[in-house]
Amino acid sequence: HLMNEAIKTSPIDFTIIETVRTIEQQRINVAKGVSKTMKSRHIPSTNKSGLCEAIDIAPYPINWKDINRFIKLSQHIKLVAKQLNISIEYGGDWKTLKDYPHYQLK
Repeated sequence: HLMNEAIKTSPIDFTIIETVRTIEQQRINVAKGVSKTMKSRHIPSTNKSGLCEAIDIAPYPINWKDINRFIKLSQHIKLVAKQLNISIEYGGDWKTLKDYPHYQLK
């Protein structure tokens, strides 16, 4: 619901990279070093809700080196989440691991 609403007014076009992950895919991601934990919010069975509670998005067209576009997009996503009363965390705000495409429910 959040991303459906956010895209309507976003100053930057964006695309969804990934939502639901299997445990097997998460193992692969950890082995590659692109993820740090097997307790990913992308895996429905690891969440109390039993649903996927994370999403990865990127400004489109994608330029992985243009972090400023990810940050600008995050400002819009966080604003829309606040307007919808949806409590989220943005991976770009994390202190230890910066995950600029990542959003998850709190």
